[in-house]
Amino acid sequence: MPTTRLYQAVLRDPGPTLAKRLRRSVSTWLTGLGFPEIPISPHVESAAEGPGGVPLRASLNARNGCGRFVLEDGSLRTRVTYAQSVEHQTGWVVITVEQYAGEPIEAYAPGFVPGYLATERVTDGGVQVTGAAEEHDEDGVVYLVGELAEHRRRVPIVVVAADSKNGPAARSNAEHLAARVAGVAQVVWLSDLRAQDRFNESVGGDCAVYGGGIRTYLTGLKPGAETYPDRHRVMGGRMLRDDGVRALDRAAGYVIGETAPLKLPDELREAHRLVGRIVQGEERPEALAAAARPRPVRSAHVDQDLYLKMMAMAERRTQVPEPRQADPLPPEPEMPVMRITMPEPPPVPVLPAIDLDELAKSVADRVADRLAGLAETVAGTVVAGVHGELESTLDLISGDPQELSRQMSTMTSHIASLSRALEEAREDRRRAVYRREEAESETERLEDEVERLRAAHVALERDLAEATTRERRLAEQVRQLATEAARSAAPAEVVAEEPFAPRNLVDALHHAAESLEHVRIGDTMHEAGLLDLGHPELCKVWAGKTWDALLALDDYARARSAGEFHGGFRDWCLSASGGRRVISTALLAMKESDSVAGRDKFAQPRTFPVPVEVDPAGRLFMPAHIKLRKTGTPAPRIHFHDDAGGPTGRIWIGYVGDHLPNTRTN
Repeated sequence: MPTTRLYQAVLRDPGPTLAKRLRRSVSTWLTGLGFPEIPISPHVESAAEGPGGVPLRASLNARNGCGRFVLEDGSLRTRVTYAQSVEHQTGWVVITVEQYAGEPIEAYAPGFVPGYLATERVTDGGVQVTGAAEEHDEDGVVYLVGELAEHRRRVPIVVVAADSKNGPAARSNAEHLAARVAGVAQVVWLSDLRAQDRFNESVGGDCAVYGGGIRTYLTGLKPGAETYPDRHRVMGGRMLRDDGVRALDRAAGYVIGETAPLKLPDELREAHRLVGRIVQGEERPEALAAAARPRPVRSAHVDQDLYLKMMAMAERRTQVPEPRQADPLPPEPEMPVMRITMPEPPPVPVLPAIDLDELAKSVADRVADRLAGLAETVAGTVVAGVHGELESTLDLISGDPQELSRQMSTMTSHIASLSRALEEAREDRRRAVYRREEAESETERLEDEVERLRAAHVALERDLAEATTRERRLAEQVRQLATEAARSAAPAEVVAEEPFAPRNLVDALHHAAESLEHVRIGDTMHEAGLLDLGHPELCKVWAGKTWDALLALDDYARARSAGEFHGGFRDWCLSASGGRRVISTALLAMKESDSVAGRDKFAQPRTFPVPVEVDPAGRLFMPAHIKLRKTGTPAPRIHFHDDAGGPTGRIWIGYVGDHLPNTRTN
């Protein structure tokens, strides 16, 4: 089945000990599920057996103030992702529960959520989110209404009304709901009828709750002025009394169903993705702080060039010129005192008397004449402008009623078609949003799976290296026993000597060059070193196989050059008797395919330097090789030339490194 998100809580935690408190809550929860005590470590993996023998698997990974906890129980996956506060961003926790197998089921808040919410004042970004139900009396209703109207609120608020028939019912119902929806809703109960009446008066009659019922108030509520009150679902007190816990679980399922599909806030989407990459070592922890820095948003409707020009003009106009230094004034000369006699002002003429009644009558007549002319002008303009529309309307009204009805029916059909198309577009958009969120959830699941497989791969490589070392020690003891048994029938004594265990390929080649008499190592340290550096966990396993192969080649060359054995190296390995050092023939190939040997571009990389005693050209094609890893990438190989029966009596190693190119890799 496709992965389905059943629960999601997005919480803001400003406390400096977020990681410590969250880890303690999760660890306590896991211990209660049957897991052993969780050690204090940045990387922990543990397994347990749940009810009915269901295997449980938990992993905790943390790094520099962020981390991720994952619990899988066969059908459900609980994921907790967190990051402590950084500059420009408050600490946050995202908790999701997903179903990825089995029949569809209901999921509620994970068991650790109430305990974690009690450790700090955790919010949804607007209001506090608690893990327990809260009581509100008549005086506390004003605070409850304020939280209902908070525009930043992201979680629903569930209000349980007082029940006059059963006083304790409101509290018990609220506590049951609070445990179910912890982290995704706030649950309160009204202490008495006085608190209930005051609350209903504040939110309005259409949004009221009473009689022991439950009402879920979604975000965006406008107390006393709600335009769509039916979206705030009500469950009556009678249903609660009849169905009990089943009704409460249905109410909790509605609340969780409203919050689970919501996408993460924009400011957390990048940070949430980065945490997974940080704990996997693919990103540095500083990337969280970089993602939290605010970025300017440039509107798509702004002409950037015009904006810059206008800003430059405004800057030029607002520049105040510096005041110019005025020239110093010369000293004023002393002026002689003069006496001036002003002439008498002329007499003011006397204005004739004005008849106010006559003046008012004259002004009124002129205004009336002007208004009459203006009215005629306006009327003419209006008639000329809308004459066509008036005629069309009159024709439509006075025309055939059936034609009018037909046109109205056509318009109604068109409007219905547009409405249907609009609704389909909205539905497509909702499905697209759901598919995108489902894809994001699947991506997170795959990232977790890759992380788990990578950790398991590292553990298996470590176990393989240890097992290979033990196997080599036992093989050496068995070889000694076989050698002594072949020499004498007397009881054999095994010397418990620790065999050489190379740390890497280069170490094995250096030791072989110094200690093996009949094996000569060519110029291949660089290729072997690349494998050591690129695969530090696997190189120890490859080094052990290389050392075993070189020992077998050395024993073979010693016996063949001394005339004690007649045959090739493959025959030597097939007749493993008398305490011989051998390797599995499944890892041995004495030739290459015709498509490789017959083409120069593939044969040339397999041609390596040899002494002139082996080949006068000083170079020789070496098709024989030993597979240190049969399949996979990389697949290291040892290419060699068998001259044990020739003039040098030795094995010449031309190459130890990754698989050379062939028809499949080219």
